[in-house]
Amino acid sequence: MQAQDIGRAGEALAREYLASIGYEILECNLRLGRGEIDILACDGEALVVVEVKTRCSAAFGRPEEQLTADKLRTLHRLAARVSAANPGAPVRVDVVAVMADAASGGSLVGAALTHLRGVMV
Repeated sequence: MQAQDIGRAGEALAREYLASIGYEILECNLRLGRGEIDILACDGEALVVVEVKTRCSAAFGRPEEQLTADKLRTLHRLAARVSAANPGAPVRVDVVAVMADAASGGSLVGAALTHLRGVMV
C-alpha cells in the first residue's frame, strides 16, 4: 500500500470512528489557503478541526508523535480561520492517530485508534 493510500484509509477509519461517537462530518480535505484540514466536524455545538495521522509501523514512532510544533501551529491557524468564518461557535483541534497492527502487513483492519481532544500547541 502506498503512503497516500494508507493516509486515505486512515482518514476513512477516522471518519467512521468520529461518526460512531456522534460527530457530524462536515468536510473532508478542506483546503484553506496553504493549509488543509483532514476532517472538519461538529461535536455538539463545537466545530472540530481534526488532524489524522496514520502509521503502519512504529519504527519511526507512534502516529501522534509525528505532530511537530509547526504542524500544530498550522492546525491552530486553520482553526482560527474556521472560527472567524463561524463567529460565536467554539472551535477546537483534535487528533486521531491510526496505528496498524504490525502483524497485519500494513493493513488497517484491526488498527488501533487514539483520539486526542483539544490539542494545544
